[in-house]
Amino acid sequence: MSSIFVARQPIFELGRGLYGYELLYRHDGEVERAEGTAEHMSAEVIVISTLGMGLRNVAGEKLAFLNFSRGQLLSESWNLFEPGAVIIELLESVEITGETITACRKLVRDGYRLALDDYVYSDETRPLLELASIVKIDVLDRSTAELELAAKHLASSGVRLLAERVETSAMRDACAAMGYELFQGYLFSKPEMLTKTDVSPGHLAIMRLLNLLQDPTTTDAALDSAFQSDLALSYKLLRIVNAAAVGGRGITSIPHAVRLVGRETIHRWLAVILVASLGHKGNVSHEVALTAITRARMCELLTAASTQAPRQSGSAFIVGLLSLLDVLLEVPMDKILKRIELSAEVRNALLERGGPLGRPLQLVESYEKANWDAARGLAHDSAVPEDSLPTIYMDALSWAMRQIA
Repeated sequence: MSSIFVARQPIFELGRGLYGYELLYRHDGEVERAEGTAEHMSAEVIVISTLGMGLRNVAGEKLAFLNFSRGQLLSESWNLFEPGAVIIELLESVEITGETITACRKLVRDGYRLALDDYVYSDETRPLLELASIVKIDVLDRSTAELELAAKHLASSGVRLLAERVETSAMRDACAAMGYELFQGYLFSKPEMLTKTDVSPGHLAIMRLLNLLQDPTTTDAALDSAFQSDLALSYKLLRIVNAAAVGGRGITSIPHAVRLVGRETIHRWLAVILVASLGHKGNVSHEVALTAITRARMCELLTAASTQAPRQSGSAFIVGLLSLLDVLLEVPMDKILKRIELSAEVRNALLERGGPLGRPLQLVESYEKANWDAARGLAHDSAVPEDSLPTIYMDALSWAMRQIA
């Protein structure tokens, strides 16, 4: 498992929320040739290892889009999965031959759904279109006329159109008007226009508490008084900290929590509550919040695994957690950071991705985008064993899913 790099990217359905995840993976020893037994064996290892990780651990109850190479297709590796759990995505790099088309026909007969990645219509590819359920169109840097033409050509085929690499809500809306029903890519990008000019009073209250916890002159009585002004927040914080408490000792009050687990732990969980609360606005914001919490845990684990700066894991957690706060609040990051007291290193990491705390965040962002070479290079620079990345990612994802449930 440690040699299999796996990440996931959400796919949304127009008007219905989260549809599934595309699983992006690569085996460390993968051979890039399109033919030969080595490629077949490598492809089989990837699929089996993905299965071994537990498909539900990665995709939950949602559909998993699995990228298939020619070797995976010809070896009928789809049979390793339940038909209703996956969609087999044929990469655009796969050569279209009689063997390829025959394998796709068998795949569909076996009850599996086929998606075509970055499909381009031609006489050669038309047989695949007749078998496909979903066609993915890369919309980045394409004109409206090109996207409309693609939608027009595919309208009579009965396939569902998936717009990938959607980076703005304006592009999403334009594609929706053309008939695209599924969307991938925009939620991890900054909005094209941040319309809010301030933070809501409820979120400001949490930020004030975060500042109080960071201030060494704040007394326990002052903290207790501040929490008492928001009983719902106090209850939620106590419930979460109780779940994380060691030794089975129940925590009965905020002062008790401060004495037992410390201000740093309270600060950490309060920040998690802030991000998780922002994820309740809808499917997209929920996924952004889940990604932020996953980033937090992964940054923490990466920093702890590094031989360079293991003592900064707590700060790395906050950096990962707050790294998408501008997307969740729709407020520029520099304005948000004026409300929260953070160290210069944390601010530098959030604004510039710089400094020792910026490197683990860069690594996590590269991993999310399946930029494996960049992730491995950053792991090497950070003195983190590259073969530990998949395990750290899966541990972080599992941890985050428990926090935001």
